[in-house]
Amino acid sequence: AYISPEQTGRINRSVDYRTDFYSLGVTFYRLLCGQLPFTAKDALGLIHQHLAKQPQPPHHIKATIALPLSQIVMKLLEK
Repeated sequence: AYISPEQTGRINRSVDYRTDFYSLGVTFYRLLCGQLPFTAKDALGLIHQHLAKQPQPPHHIKATIALPLSQIVMKLLEK
């Protein structure tokens, strides 16, 4: 659930320190929203979502989350 797109092996990009930022963004998303940015019934569906979808911004899920904090989390979740 916390894997970065580069770590899936499905894209032609090397794994470096930036993949940790993506995983940190997923962690912050869960802390703030109480849910993961993506859910799926199987691993392949989850990988597809991490590769192709953009999560809903945290401030759309909970109105109490400040916009700047939501923007930081979304920046961490950029692909």
